[in-house]
Amino acid sequence: MSGKELLHQALLYGKDEEYLATAVPYVREGLAEDAMIIAAIPRRCYTAVRDVLGDVISVFAPAEDFYRHPVRTIAQYMDIVRAAEGRPVRALAEVAWQGRASWEAREWGRYESLVNTVFDNRGVSVICSYDRRVIGEDIEAEARRTHPKLLDGGLFPAYNDAYEHTDLYNSRVDKTPLSPIPDNAVRRAVTSPDLAGMRAFVKDHCTRIAMSPLATGRFVTAVNEIATNALTHGTPPVQITFWHTDDLAFCEIADIGLWHPDELESYLPPESANAPSFGLWSARMLVDLVEIRAGYNGTQVRLRSSLTD
Repeated sequence: MSGKELLHQALLYGKDEEYLATAVPYVREGLAEDAMIIAAIPRRCYTAVRDVLGDVISVFAPAEDFYRHPVRTIAQYMDIVRAAEGRPVRALAEVAWQGRASWEAREWGRYESLVNTVFDNRGVSVICSYDRRVIGEDIEAEARRTHPKLLDGGLFPAYNDAYEHTDLYNSRVDKTPLSPIPDNAVRRAVTSPDLAGMRAFVKDHCTRIAMSPLATGRFVTAVNEIATNALTHGTPPVQITFWHTDDLAFCEIADIGLWHPDELESYLPPESANAPSFGLWSARMLVDLVEIRAGYNGTQVRLRSSLTD
């Protein structure tokens, strides 16, 4: 589906009145153009808008439930846009930032940046709100980098000279060094396209650390997809390294080649299981985090998963 250019704005607010002063007229404008109104925001924001406008929101998803996993959230939004069947879509959005670890905040920043490309020319308009009573200066700085237009407690979008194009933003994020691999990590060389032995190796170590059966199945499948990519696109030798903490499992798949997939495609639902991006996208869907670092010393893909479902 194609449509008008994406309008992606960040609303920085510190009072409920500032939020409503922007959200209410924004929704009213959408209703006037027969837009589908989406609200993926905290319950208090939804209640405040509903108290003024009534039950006019087409889809409400509480922020604490909707923003659990960036790749899954993109897929959910794409389903909503398709369901609009050509109607304009107006979204009120507010990621639940409280309690996020630094790596989670980094990935949600990447998500906000990807929105600029994923939903362009699809008839979508979105205001992403940031409550200054909750976020810190670091999150506000990322909001400025990921939104072309800025609403700083007011109705009219201001020029945002801190904005970074998606390619530039992702390139900067991907320069964040990976944490060191611990000395007690276990390693296995991958020398054959037959990955049954590798899958058994990963599953055995997941079982030893009491990872749940569902999480184990997802993790083993994700490792298998990345190892297949390394064998197909990388340069041998390929090695997997497994380690864990009290509540997380990690696996890094490394080779000495330089292969870096298209950043955008690996975050989007592919058209079919035969699409080149399917393996990496499915790995992103299955685990909590996939990090890729590619350079002249080789390519490392690191997977992180909680031990529970």
